[in-house]
Amino acid sequence: MADKIDEILKARQAAEKPAELTPDGDKFFSILIGEGMQENFLELQFRNGLQTCFSYTDLLWFNHDPESGCIDLEFGGFLITIKGRGLRTIFNGVKGKRVAWVKEADSNLQDHKDNDCFIEEISITPPKGFTEEAPAAE
Repeated sequence: MADKIDEILKARQAAEKPAELTPDGDKFFSILIGEGMQENFLELQFRNGLQTCFSYTDLLWFNHDPESGCIDLEFGGFLITIKGRGLRTIFNGVKGKRVAWVKEADSNLQDHKDNDCFIEEISITPPKGFTEEAPAAE
């Protein structure tokens, strides 16, 4: 009987343990692979659950600075900054409009040697005057 109780307790403890991060479970972006395939929108996924999309047709310019670990993209006046490491694949995917989504890491524990890429943070800076209220009509 004591063995059965021990088995039940071990099963409950195993069920209560948080899922461990596995190297192949950490995915920070998705790129279309099929020949001639292109995305219409770049989806940004934030750790708080917010998802935002920008149309590739509104992409005016972008750059990758490997030293600072940033990709900057301007979509119709909105500046998107992706900070992390191993970003060259994302940069090349954006050139071909093939990046479907980019996701922020949920935890710094996801930054390990088994991940070729790690997205520390994604930020959106609106154009100047975007949040200012329009003057009242007289």
